[in-house]
Amino acid sequence: MGSGGVPQGFLSLWLLFPLLWSGYATPTYHLSNVLSIIEELEGQDTGMTILNVTAILRSLQTSDQDFRRLLLGEVPAPVDLSGLLSQAKESILREVMNHEVGRLVERGVVLTPDGTTVAMGNLVAGVEAGLKREVRSPRSGADADLWAPVDSLCALTLAKDLGLAFLAHQANKNQEMLASDGCWDDVDLPRVFTRTGPWTLATSALVNGGMDGFILGDHLAQHPPPLPRLSALLRDYYSQAPGLLPLKARSRRMNFKATFDLGNFTGQVLGAISLYDQLRNNSVLGDLERNTFRKICEQGVKLFHQNYLDCPAIIPRCMWGARPFKGEPIQLALPLHFVYIHHTYTPSQPCTNFPDCAANMRSIQNFHQDDRQWNDIGYSFLVGSDGYMYEGRGWHWLGAHTKGQNSKGYGVGFIGNYSSELPEPTALALVRDSFTRCAVAGGKITSDYAIQGHRQYRATSCPGNALFSEITTWEAFKEVDGQGSKHR
Repeated sequence: MGSGGVPQGFLSLWLLFPLLWSGYATPTYHLSNVLSIIEELEGQDTGMTILNVTAILRSLQTSDQDFRRLLLGEVPAPVDLSGLLSQAKESILREVMNHEVGRLVERGVVLTPDGTTVAMGNLVAGVEAGLKREVRSPRSGADADLWAPVDSLCALTLAKDLGLAFLAHQANKNQEMLASDGCWDDVDLPRVFTRTGPWTLATSALVNGGMDGFILGDHLAQHPPPLPRLSALLRDYYSQAPGLLPLKARSRRMNFKATFDLGNFTGQVLGAISLYDQLRNNSVLGDLERNTFRKICEQGVKLFHQNYLDCPAIIPRCMWGARPFKGEPIQLALPLHFVYIHHTYTPSQPCTNFPDCAANMRSIQNFHQDDRQWNDIGYSFLVGSDGYMYEGRGWHWLGAHTKGQNSKGYGVGFIGNYSSELPEPTALALVRDSFTRCAVAGGKITSDYAIQGHRQYRATSCPGNALFSEITTWEAFKEVDGQGSKHR
């Protein structure tokens, strides 16, 4: 049975009903499919520029057009897409450009080649806003100097949407400020994206799309024409291979921190909502005092920083195709005191893209469950060389990684054999810097945590000579000897 006593089959049909009704029974919301449609649109006219295409896509959006028009200008005369695309393809573009967080399903999102999900509207808005970037005062009159000037790129990718989510949480504490993720029904043929976690307006897909839009928009604002077509720009950005851009989606969190003025983020949220409020005749802020609103935004921005900039991007179990846990998992007593470093040895090669890393995860889980007869994959988390960590047993459940120590710490494994060579620097930094900082901030490990290698507790070469030598140089590394432990 589904939720509310609805039969599961009927529920699945209900989730797909809007797609069936649109006249295209089996659309798949993978970015590559959407870009193929945009590419077809671009091919209809040799003079169709990236600004033409982003404007056409903006015209398909059904909400907040006045806000976009204020910051981006009028949309050119409406284009009759019926002469350029089939009804089914136009419908897909319309659907992916309109973000909606429903009770069960999140719409207006696409699965990218790197295994993450983005809100297409925020991504495209960033590209157009970067090419038309401007800064304006959100208010006029006596209190104009109390509001920070609004960067149109920031406002259209993240600031306005985050501000609305912060206000929604203030009005209803059952709504989270941000950080709800989700799962696709099928990563090969993604059709339905079901939310997980508490309801929020600012989902991970919206934040991912906003960060990507800001990164690309900022790059375009600083690099004048000639410009690639939109489809080529996005294909290149989401590709793992070298190409036109030095920027890649796999590094979105690092690149966002490098390009965004984080010290002014609260001011940008305040300014964007002030502009939005004026367009709504002061119905958004109402009687809320400015200082109260600032405190709400400061709290929300701090949470954003913790969740998306201090923490690594972690691919959830549902996205790599995990099998169910066998039996009943045992909950960990947090905070823990240790992080135990491993390498997988087999698979022996680093995985550099989402499909390969996901396949490695399934292979490891199969080995642990079928050959070793464990309840689940043993590691708490694994690290790919694709810019992501992968959820094993996760933050809350007892693992099977370091015999005799499993209740004391997380087991973090690097996919590959690191006997004679090191993981790539970004993979090392994910664990050494982001993972540990995130775990401390979230109360998962103590601030005086220790990092140790698997070999310190068992006669094994794990995590490989090269990797073990590396972690002994980390500040939190801890030796074990007859007199106890000491830091190096």
